[in-house]
Amino acid sequence: MSAPRPRVLLSARDPGAAAHVAPLARALTADGRVEVRLVASDPALAALTAEAIAVEPFALPGGRAHVEPGGDPAELVRAAAALLARHRPDAVVTGISSLGVGVDEALLAAAGDRPTFALQDYPGDANAIGGAYARCYLVRDEPAARLTESRFPVRALAIGSLRHAAYAALDVAALRADTRRRIGAHPDRTVVGFFGQPPEIPGHEAAFGHLVAALRPRAATAQVLLREHPKAGERRAAHLAALAGAGLAVHDASGDGPVEPWLAACDLVTTCYSHCTMDYAFLDGRSPEPLGSVLFLMTTPEARAYLLDYGGLEAPDGVAQGLGRMATAPAAVEALVAELLAEPARRAFHAASARLAAEHAPRAAVEPIVEAALGRVRAAP
Repeated sequence: MSAPRPRVLLSARDPGAAAHVAPLARALTADGRVEVRLVASDPALAALTAEAIAVEPFALPGGRAHVEPGGDPAELVRAAAALLARHRPDAVVTGISSLGVGVDEALLAAAGDRPTFALQDYPGDANAIGGAYARCYLVRDEPAARLTESRFPVRALAIGSLRHAAYAALDVAALRADTRRRIGAHPDRTVVGFFGQPPEIPGHEAAFGHLVAALRPRAATAQVLLREHPKAGERRAAHLAALAGAGLAVHDASGDGPVEPWLAACDLVTTCYSHCTMDYAFLDGRSPEPLGSVLFLMTTPEARAYLLDYGGLEAPDGVAQGLGRMATAPAAVEALVAELLAEPARRAFHAASARLAAEHAPRAAVEPIVEAALGRVRAAP
């Protein structure tokens, strides 16, 4: 009789984590050497369920799934310990939460001597309860690995971008055309997307106001595609009202399926900073013709300070590689919108995106996880 396979427990709370966990769960399952189990809380739970992935919901009594910054995580850690006692995994692989802690950080805090890994979405990001970081962070590239190791007492391994591997099979041109037809974007109109982040990010609401003011003169030629963050639904009505007040045509794509079709439709993607801009770059890298460009709305000192504290970065992910421009003052937004909608900027972004897509085919993420789980089983008395 063969010995039971080692177990690997995966977890996710945030949408970015779900985007990495889904392909990893499939790859580990296809590998066959380990048994895969997956737990998640919303909004990651909804994203994984939509992809028909078997996932166990995680929540505290009363339905809470996370603890706000500064809150007591003791109950969360106890729930994670009970989860570990029930599943008895030989390795734990988590996402990374933001704006508080959730199942990911609680599992790391309760993992004991188990091998632990965390899937990094934004370069330089890590989160922990009481300093209980994962032993190894699986990151996109070597710069992200160096940044992560310089900020935290962890090991980082560059594996490529798991979440973008499937883009190679997309017909990006067809996706763009279909979505633009769906939203009624006329050929003579430009589509400017605003991809919101939680309003708790300092300067976020001011930055949205700066964008609305910059787009007001374009009301006759621009259509805004609004995609709110899952954690920021309460701002949706106010944002829609502000755009309508500026005379702008709007399509509200908040909570409407995967992000990729909405990104593909855009001539310009705007946000404070978000992993969706890297999604856009990878899509553009797979497109035969340029999609557009990216504008980061870092128009307040507090937003820039928050990014530096959060990720150790002075500019959002992608700026250094030519994958977007950063507005650092309200008065700069209107001119940058005009520049980035022009053909030279679109061509330059497309060239940088093509280099990115070629360089970041995901390397093996499965092997270090499987070896760690097998190693723990071999070392057991």
